[in-house]
Amino acid sequence: MAGINETAYPRFKSIITENDLKNVYTPTFEEILYANEVTRNQKNRLQFLIMLKAYQRLGYPTNIVEVPQAIINHIVNTVGINHVEFEFEKYDKSLTRLKHLEFIRKFLNIKPYGKEAIHIAIKVAADASKTKDNDADIINIVIDELIHQRFELPAFSTLIRLSRKVRHTVYTAYYKHVSENISDETKQLIDKLFSNNQADTNTGWNVLKEDPGKLNPDNLSQILEVFESIKAFNIKEHILSTIPDVKLKHFVNASEALNASKMKELEEHKRYTLAVTFITQKYANILDDIGEMFVKLVKSRQNKARDKQIEYKLAHSKTACNLITTLKDIMIAYKTEGNKEERFDAIAEALKTQNTVNPDEIINKCEIHNTYAGDNYFPFAWDCIKGKCRVTLFKVLDNVELYSTTQDKTMEDVITIIRKNRKSARLEKIPKEEFKDIDLSWISEKWTKLLTGHTGKVNDNEDLNRRRFEVCAFYEIMQDLKSGDLCIKGSDKYSDYREQLINLEEYDQEIKTYGEQVGIPVTSVAFAQHVKTLLSDAANSADTSFPSNQYLRIQKGEPILTPLKKKEEPKDLKLIKSLLADKMKQVSILDILYTSQQWYNWTKFFGPLSGYDSKLDDPVERYLTTAFCYGCNLGPSQTANSLDTITRKQVSYINQWHISSDKIDDATNHIINLYKKFNILKYWGTGERVAADGTIWEIFERNILSERHIRYGVNGAIGYYHISDLYIALFSKFIPCGVWEGVYILDLLMNEKVDIKPHIIHADTQGQNETIFGLSFLLGIELMPRIRNWKHLKFYKSDKANTYEHIDELFTDNIDWELIKTYLPDMLRVALSIKMGRITPSTILRKLGSYSRKNKLYQAFSELGKAVRTGFLLKYISDIDSRRIIQETSNKNESFNGFTKWINFGSDGVIRSNNREDQRKRIKYNHLVANTIIFYNVYHMSEILHGLSSEGYDINKDIVSSLAPYMTSHINRFGKYSIDKNLEIPELKFDIDV
Repeated sequence: MAGINETAYPRFKSIITENDLKNVYTPTFEEILYANEVTRNQKNRLQFLIMLKAYQRLGYPTNIVEVPQAIINHIVNTVGINHVEFEFEKYDKSLTRLKHLEFIRKFLNIKPYGKEAIHIAIKVAADASKTKDNDADIINIVIDELIHQRFELPAFSTLIRLSRKVRHTVYTAYYKHVSENISDETKQLIDKLFSNNQADTNTGWNVLKEDPGKLNPDNLSQILEVFESIKAFNIKEHILSTIPDVKLKHFVNASEALNASKMKELEEHKRYTLAVTFITQKYANILDDIGEMFVKLVKSRQNKARDKQIEYKLAHSKTACNLITTLKDIMIAYKTEGNKEERFDAIAEALKTQNTVNPDEIINKCEIHNTYAGDNYFPFAWDCIKGKCRVTLFKVLDNVELYSTTQDKTMEDVITIIRKNRKSARLEKIPKEEFKDIDLSWISEKWTKLLTGHTGKVNDNEDLNRRRFEVCAFYEIMQDLKSGDLCIKGSDKYSDYREQLINLEEYDQEIKTYGEQVGIPVTSVAFAQHVKTLLSDAANSADTSFPSNQYLRIQKGEPILTPLKKKEEPKDLKLIKSLLADKMKQVSILDILYTSQQWYNWTKFFGPLSGYDSKLDDPVERYLTTAFCYGCNLGPSQTANSLDTITRKQVSYINQWHISSDKIDDATNHIINLYKKFNILKYWGTGERVAADGTIWEIFERNILSERHIRYGVNGAIGYYHISDLYIALFSKFIPCGVWEGVYILDLLMNEKVDIKPHIIHADTQGQNETIFGLSFLLGIELMPRIRNWKHLKFYKSDKANTYEHIDELFTDNIDWELIKTYLPDMLRVALSIKMGRITPSTILRKLGSYSRKNKLYQAFSELGKAVRTGFLLKYISDIDSRRIIQETSNKNESFNGFTKWINFGSDGVIRSNNREDQRKRIKYNHLVANTIIFYNVYHMSEILHGLSSEGYDINKDIVSSLAPYMTSHINRFGKYSIDKNLEIPELKFDIDV
């Protein structure tokens, strides 16, 4: 049951301040006059005023004996009534109180809680139950509406009963709707999931919940088998269309936490609903996995072909050397003095020294060499994809519906052709008639020689090599899936993002306001001129400052920056750091979690995923232990060994049934919003900046997320974080190693629950590209990355007619402003859809982050990004302060990465789970624990620095700004653990003067 402290239900503060007394509980002149009118004597007058002020504060009647004495004393002193024995307990039971209550309602224009209020409360609770899962949220919405309509609030217990009853009614209606709309055959198949054969202890339900293993053709074939079994349930799309997404997600979370035996125990309608929502989500997830594995499988075979080309070139390097030697000898012979005949004789003699007099033989060797020269690995592509891999890829095309997101349907036709001819083993070439009316311009010239035997472009009037064409098509399908030009019907990740965008009517209604909020023109001509002016101003500024810029020089058109000098360390910084370390009390991580729980009750966000009351004896202790277990990567067994108060099964139970990733996010957001109040933060930053970066987390090899990281040399995935310039972590996500990290750099904007709202994002090379720069600009975000090898990026002029005295040689190209103007409405529609929460930035950037020859929106974003990135680069090379800020903010992220790894000390730092959701959850737990420790450290740092200042130490701005809350020397990670409930908890204060 939701506690009153978890809701907005009004109550008296535990500590009444002087400001509260003055501003809230002081009777006004009008109130005193009214009290004189409706009461007969001094005693009644005081009783009435106390009731009035309490009612104003609470919105419901309360007994005077429950009013804090400080409020009563204040009202007594204010109205100047002499001290007498007023017998408040007697008054609370009297008819006089009821009459006074009627006068108070009339004076405040408040209606009593009756039939009308109950009807409104039920309706509001029912609507809220469609999007909210717990009583506290529903009660808060009901309270807001009752207050808005000027109704008196009922007792808190009444709201609890109403919320639970209405929520139960709403859920029951959903369960019944789903159950009644699925066929008997579907129900029978669902029932079979929860039973097992005697020979097999595993159930179909458990098999269905398993994650795919590591990428290989065998696993992809198994996934396709599971996909076929899911399709057999024949669940129609319309069945779940009337249920809000948040409820569907709640049902999926609940079903994932239940094993087969628990599912069998559920009421029939509920069981079918949870099963249907899980199967539907699994269907989309498995299509995502199929698409991901298809892309990865083709990519791995493409890389294998590249490797074979390198091996071939190394093995035939002698042939290449001989050809070069032959060419040299021929050139020397050609330069021989004499007439034409004598020169030809010299050339013939040179050929003899190469053991050949046949030019055709040398020409043939040259053609063979040219075939494999450069980056042309295509000749090796067929050998790397034939066999089991080819069979598997065709299985995907047979089972999954791919469709084009543009008017260009070429790839749909190509897929039909290769599927039709795949079993024609004796067919060397696909007849030209098959390609009638099909555009083949997408085939590169490197493929032409292999497909047709000639160079140049493929024309539509010739046969094509069947095997080579298959591989060429697989490569193009992979690229189109990555760029979003091809989609998978029913998938989430490979869906058509355009279906999630706002419609044109919504766009027209909102775009003007959006432009004002972001500070950009929203008409094409004005926007292009705005960006052109920004770029021109940046170029002029860089050119003007160049003579005095001692850190920049240009050599042969390449900018060269002198490295920044390291800032001098403030005097006495080492001393202050040493004193801080000495004065920080030795604690365990569990002590920190317990202290923070007493401070701000972050475990209030945890509870049964069902939404009903927890039946745990001591839920807070269990939640603290579970957060410690997974946040520090100990695992249930090691945690149970280290604590005598809990078992391995109990820890696993809490993790599965009481804590979801969303609930961990809610707890983390709660900590961030409180953290913002600390006075010391003003020395570290403003909250306007955030640095995004990833760090490797080792995981087992046999799962779809795991990849070999080239730089780190281990199998794992990336923990991707956004770290505020205030040192707290605002965002975390677990992503595969092969993904461009910048895809997720703007997802932070989707978190509306965090009060720290950065608008400047720093990152490294992987946090940027042209598309990201373009989208960031439209979202009002200033992207300021630290780019490796930035000097090799192109600089673009705002106008080719512009010339610059000092930096003109930096510019190598111009911006296509017409392209930007033409597609600005489409780009703004994407940005506005993100702003309105219809689609995440990462969904867009996944599609627009890969080159697409068909997608003009990608090209427009890229063109805008060229202009924005050039403006940034010009500022970067000309403004030393910007470079220093980028460096300092990015360093905070790197420090956090080390800090979070220090916390993740269990299991040798390896996440020992092959389940993706469990892996993602571990990152969330670790993020939560990290932020809890940072909060704890900041509080005690503030206390200690305040004390040192009082003792006469010079605690100045330079010293405080050089400190960081990633201290660990005072924290004991090892040994036996326990939750010390007798721990002395200091009062939490945010305004400590440092």
